[in-house]
Amino acid sequence: MTQFFESAQGIMAMGAFIGAGSLAVGVLVPSIIRLAKSGLDRRPKAEARNLAMMTVLALDDFVGASYAAVHDTPEFNPMDEGEFTFHVPEPTLVLPREVNWALFNAELSEQILWLSNRVKNLTYALDSLDLSGPGYDGFFERRQQGYAGLAAEAMDIIERMLEEFDLTLPAKPDYYRQRQGFVSAIQSAGERSSARQKIGAEVQTSGSNVLQLFPRIGEEADR
Repeated sequence: MTQFFESAQGIMAMGAFIGAGSLAVGVLVPSIIRLAKSGLDRRPKAEARNLAMMTVLALDDFVGASYAAVHDTPEFNPMDEGEFTFHVPEPTLVLPREVNWALFNAELSEQILWLSNRVKNLTYALDSLDLSGPGYDGFFERRQQGYAGLAAEAMDIIERMLEEFDLTLPAKPDYYRQRQGFVSAIQSAGERSSARQKIGAEVQTSGSNVLQLFPRIGEEADR
């Protein structure tokens, strides 16, 4: 057996075998590397898409809660005009926790996180208003405009993520036109706020409750 490999024919056969093996390795190794690399590439994409889906669902929940809130008519206590209650809870944006936001591009992740912060700031700002003042210090108009505006921004982010990550949200009833509802709520709140400011200005210009310490003279006395 060993005499065969020592012969010229054996040496040629061994060379052919080694050459064939080298050729096979040369063909297989790049293919294996490409497969491994494609597998590594698919994993971040799959993780990003999964995070996008969870984020879209969280944003959509906030949009729905905001829609209910801005269309909620408060119920007042007939014994105390300063006491009222809403029928739905305050909207909150609960984003996925302990996730890698770097899976998104920097602009998108910052836009999402800033929106969450602005929702909290709106809640704090509303809590700071003086509800005992005239017109409840604009509480209802500010609340309606605030949540409607933030929800509209959330809808813009949702549409962007649906396109970028090839996602689809479940269909909603045709009559549930959220964006139109937010636009209407913002306009309505703005009109009420303008009317209230106009009434306040008319009250101020109609007369003064300040006691005049010095008598008017000349033209001022005729006014």
